[in-house]
Amino acid sequence: MVFLSLRTHENWRVRVPAGCSHTQPRVPVSAASPSDQPTTDPLLPRRPGWALGLALDLLFAATANIAAYWLRFQGVRIDAFVPGAWSTTPFVVGGQLATLVLAGAYGRRPRLDWLFRVIVGIVAGTTLAAAAIGLLLGFQGVSRSAFVADAILMIVGAIGWRGAWILRVRAQRRSVTPPLDDDLIDRATQMTTLRGMAGSLYRYRELLRNLVLKDLKLKYRGSVFGFLWSLANPLLMTVVYTVAFTFILQVRSAGFVFYLMLGLLSWTFFANSTMMSTGAIIDNAGLLRSVRFPRAILPISTVLFNLAQYLLTVAVFLPAMMAWYSVPLAGPMLLFPVFLALQVLFTIGIALLIATTTAFFRDVRHLLEVGLQVVFWMTPVVYELRQVPERLQLLILLSPVSPFVVAYQQLFFYREWPGGDVWLAATTYAVGAFVMGALVFLGFEDRLMEQV
Repeated sequence: MVFLSLRTHENWRVRVPAGCSHTQPRVPVSAASPSDQPTTDPLLPRRPGWALGLALDLLFAATANIAAYWLRFQGVRIDAFVPGAWSTTPFVVGGQLATLVLAGAYGRRPRLDWLFRVIVGIVAGTTLAAAAIGLLLGFQGVSRSAFVADAILMIVGAIGWRGAWILRVRAQRRSVTPPLDDDLIDRATQMTTLRGMAGSLYRYRELLRNLVLKDLKLKYRGSVFGFLWSLANPLLMTVVYTVAFTFILQVRSAGFVFYLMLGLLSWTFFANSTMMSTGAIIDNAGLLRSVRFPRAILPISTVLFNLAQYLLTVAVFLPAMMAWYSVPLAGPMLLFPVFLALQVLFTIGIALLIATTTAFFRDVRHLLEVGLQVVFWMTPVVYELRQVPERLQLLILLSPVSPFVVAYQQLFFYREWPGGDVWLAATTYAVGAFVMGALVFLGFEDRLMEQV
């Protein structure tokens, strides 16, 4: 027997007898007036006070500016640009903090409106600071591309600490909320925090595994060659790009096919995962309506499905290419699982973000097709990063997928340890994308059913 008990003006909760796993969703009470609604909406970005928020942004802004110059001028040349870095730091940091205040980034805003304000504030502040530096100091000894790197790093840092704070506050609030009695079970609230999402994914690991296996079986069901078709696409693209760049454009490079394959396989994994994530929610409306489970499983399963294909393809092509070009084993190759884990974390964050936004705006799917084409040519797949003009190398490295592609190329093609710039970019993108994707998905998870 199921009993109902009223806890607040906002929600009805369901008391489930012990031993019963069935969970009823909370039903909003329409009789409550807007003025009676509580202000503790879990979707509101509860952050520290404005003083602590300013201090944290000040720390990240100064660190981002120094890190941007370090990324742009590594080695002996950086000594010549240290004065320029120190002279521009007050302008950039002051401009970013001022525009963040004007944009209302430190006010409590509903839903995820603060996310837009933070991004706009940092971009506007960096732009105004660059203009002021050009007018007052000039750009002699100042790196223009460092402004772009600074804005990217600052956006990741500012959103990252806010997202981590919100997820932490929500987790603490869920843990201290007293239940009505020992028999009350509210499964829905257990999945609205980062820890709850991770725990629920582990509890539903069989469902996650079955979804991945289902996609693999459906893709090759009824096919004569089966998995071999997954090898055909990268092989064909490799042949096309090899002919185009080697024989038509006369770009001669030893081991170009091996270099191209390393980047192309990594890019294909990312591109296919992001494209499939656009339909992770909207194409599974029947499953969402019939079964209660962590919705994050759907976009994550698309990433793991493409990861399985990527690993199978790498297991075939990588040893074959290394044997063909007589590439010896080297110590840096041991870091491949580390950078692969970072890319998977980054791709999961992007998939969560895209799956959520597509549920509300169907145009995201079409915009993504165009965006991926732009990002592809900004990623050093068909050309070497070292061949790019020096003033543009930082911008290419900061392309979303570039740190991972460059890392694989350094590990296997050049057989060298990745530099600090690659480590910094890959780690920043992986952690930042995952936190942002998880925050957006958890914030809108309860509204997904209204959109499918």
